[in-house]
Amino acid sequence: MNKTNDCEVVRWSTQAMKTVQPLLYICILATIIHLLFWIQLIAYPTVRQWSMQWLYAYLVSDLLLLIRFFLLYVYRWWPICVPYFLHSMICYCEAIFDNYLNLLQSYILLALNICRYLQIAHNYNVYSTNRCSIVMAHLLIYFCPLFGHIIAAKYKWTVLQNPPGDACDLIPVSLPIRIIFLVFSYFIPVALALFFLFLCLNYVRNTDGIRTQEIVDARLKYHRQILIQSGVFYSLWIVFWSPHILLFPFFYKSSTVGVMAQILNYISITLDPIIIAALDRRFLQAWQSTGDRLKRSFSQYQAVRIPNDQR
Repeated sequence: MNKTNDCEVVRWSTQAMKTVQPLLYICILATIIHLLFWIQLIAYPTVRQWSMQWLYAYLVSDLLLLIRFFLLYVYRWWPICVPYFLHSMICYCEAIFDNYLNLLQSYILLALNICRYLQIAHNYNVYSTNRCSIVMAHLLIYFCPLFGHIIAAKYKWTVLQNPPGDACDLIPVSLPIRIIFLVFSYFIPVALALFFLFLCLNYVRNTDGIRTQEIVDARLKYHRQILIQSGVFYSLWIVFWSPHILLFPFFYKSSTVGVMAQILNYISITLDPIIIAALDRRFLQAWQSTGDRLKRSFSQYQAVRIPNDQR
């Protein structure tokens, strides 16, 4: 890190550049996939529904993680002299927002499962009948974790790691603080999300008192559908997303273990729109419609090109 007067030139070290290079390739691929997903959302009104707002909030957090990565990559790649105070602020934001955005995702999925349970078990459409509560839930989910990270940094419950030429990170200072982080960032939201998912599945599977065979068959089919969708999504989510949240209180992000957890996390970000699109019939229909349009356009292009070539 070169120092000049009241500023410093912040650049990747050779070792850090080798570490971050695989993440760059994964993030480029993830950005392309996410852009294709959002194009479908803009082009097809059938997938723009209030009941899917938590999924979209989850995917927006993915996009913010990608934007964060690219901004900080350019920040350390571009040799510009940054004032010390500004660099410290950027360093804190870099460390906080990585953990904050990943923590958001667990609470967003918890809110999704609570709303789904109310819709399925109590036939209560919370999205249309109680929009104020939904707005409050969004605000609490977005601001409470951020406030918690800021308080932890202010009262020195976390220490800023700022090695020259590498990424910044916040590490809890003691074992009790680390356990508190894990409880509130992982165990509580994940356990509650799975609990409400289990309640949904149990309600749909329970056909006691239903005498009409068609309704029983429909309930069992719906149960299988939810089971497959949830099983695939949460299995991949826990495998790829969990290591990052479980390890960040104990390991510096640029350590060998931390880098592997980051790679898995960004792979999860890459897969998220694919999984959601593949498991939701509305997105499958949108993708198929887009594919049919491309095939027709290609066929028309070929039909026009062949006679011109024969001339």
